Amino acid sequence: MSQMDSRNFYSSLVKGIKNFDVTGGFNPCKLLVKGDRAFPVLVSTNGKILIAASQYGAGQMVVTAHEAMLQMPQFLPFIRNSLEWLKPSPTAKVGVHRNMATLSNLLIRNSVQVHPNAILGDSFGVYCINAYDDTQARSLVQFVERGGGLLIGGQTWHWSYQHGKEKVLAEFPGNRVTGVAGVYFAAATGDKGVFPVQQDIPEVCPNPE
Repeated sequence: MSQMDSRNFYSSLVKGIKNFDVTGGFNPCKLLVKGDRAFPVLVSTNGKILIAASQYGAGQMVVTAHEAMLQMPQFLPFIRNSLEWLKPSPTAKVGVHRNMATLSNLLIRNSVQVHPNAILGDSFGVYCINAYDDTQARSLVQFVERGGGLLIGGQTWHWSYQHGKEKVLAEFPGNRVTGVAGVYFAAATGDKGVFPVQQDIPEVCPNPE
């Protein structure tokens, strides 16, 4: 993916958004971005990636550092932009997994056409799911590879306490999906606050604390 493509994609995702309000009763993790097809969308003032996007095969994905960021009204403009960017065609259907019922309700209340309690299948162009169920990992990867768009969010804290921080990158369910596209949910905590949208793709510190 060229730098120009990345810049155009970034502009589409943040269109009309002045800042990201990452506040409320949730604690995001940190995301890692690797390779030349993934790029950060939201980076905190401390240099931690909280939203990233990538291309994989013929499809694309948007990843957030907590599923709450895909279910709270303050993120609706970004969710709308993401769905439009992820659609392989303007008329593509959007399916939402039952574990993201709050997202379905938010979109339906705001006149966005979605299919709640959706089971992943070829009838959808975009699929929305949280990062905790690895029973569909292979199917989700294939869905994106064939040209689908994936909107996924999650955090690693609960999982890392159960399984160990050292296993997060290789074994956390969400990473089995997003890792193919160079985006990883990390064991480290993210940041909260109100962060301005950068004009260009935000820079990332090499080793933010």
